[in-house]
Amino acid sequence: MVLTARHDGGRMSVAEFLAWNAGDDLRYELVDGVPVAQSAPSSAHGVAAINIGATLRSSLRASRRPCLVETGSALRITGRSNVRVPDVLVRCGSRVAGEGTPLLAVEVLSPANSADEMAAKREDYALCGIREVLEVSQERAAVHLYSHEGGAGWRLLSIIGLESAVRLDSVDAVLALADIYEGVFPAEEAAAEG
Repeated sequence: MVLTARHDGGRMSVAEFLAWNAGDDLRYELVDGVPVAQSAPSSAHGVAAINIGATLRSSLRASRRPCLVETGSALRITGRSNVRVPDVLVRCGSRVAGEGTPLLAVEVLSPANSADEMAAKREDYALCGIREVLEVSQERAAVHLYSHEGGAGWRLLSIIGLESAVRLDSVDAVLALADIYEGVFPAEEAAAEG
């Protein structure tokens, strides 16, 4: 059942949120029981997300790992009234959409993202068992990889430059920044970055 009504401002359960339709084209996340609209993605955001998803899918297929790459999928946060929607999500253990264990979340950052917001998302992702969060800049060729192993907190690795690559241990894949940013920057900017 899809609800096509405006939210009245009160708190929602996860089930209500997943059945709710705001009646607009915005993407929402549920944060502490309240639907929060996400900024509309730029063209650069969309291209980077597609590039990452396609590269991961190709790598996972070649390795024959039982994993699935999803975009725009709702991720229920265990023990909280939160639903997050990463730009790219990799679940392993099944090749059926929505099944399997979430291991990797990718967030293509927009200028509206705050450090506090991203820290809260990483905290939620850790509760789901996600082992790595890749935060991707759309302003320059730079990614930040947060790795989480149990209760030890997040370890940060920053990688800069089109000639670089990032290793994603959670899904046994390597992403070249040149592949992530293909088509994102004008050719002369891309050459200067490299």
